[in-house]
Amino acid sequence: MRVGFFVRSPWKKNGLRASEGSGLVELALLIPICLLLLSGAIDLGQAFYVATQVTAAAHAGAIYGVENPSDISGMESAAKSGAASLSGISASANYGCECSDGSSVTASCGSIPSCTYNFVNYVDVIASARYVPAIQYPWMPGSLTFVREARMRTGGD
Repeated sequence: MRVGFFVRSPWKKNGLRASEGSGLVELALLIPICLLLLSGAIDLGQAFYVATQVTAAAHAGAIYGVENPSDISGMESAAKSGAASLSGISASANYGCECSDGSSVTASCGSIPSCTYNFVNYVDVIASARYVPAIQYPWMPGSLTFVREARMRTGGD
């Protein structure tokens, strides 16, 4: 039955075209895909934030170590405070002496290395933190561990 420009179908009560509800169906199909993409972008941003904070923590510990080379617990504490917003960050530090070309490493400068030219003091701080994504993606591991190392050299002889 035909009324004006609209074709009345037996399942439509108000005589609307069949294509007028397709926008709602498309929206219903696209919302879950958009939410998945948005959550992936948020997870990626959070992972980048954790990696940046771990790098900053290692750097903060190394800077403290340059000023106080024998204070290992202070270097570790400075690294942990450098990323205070992260829970579960760990840090390890050490110091020593080595030749300027990187050979003859002596931990804690117990003995001065015999070098061709000169030796330098170094501090080495390793910081790490674990990140667990909000959504478990099939192509991504359940957690990521970010490990960053900062090594600084200072004077010697």
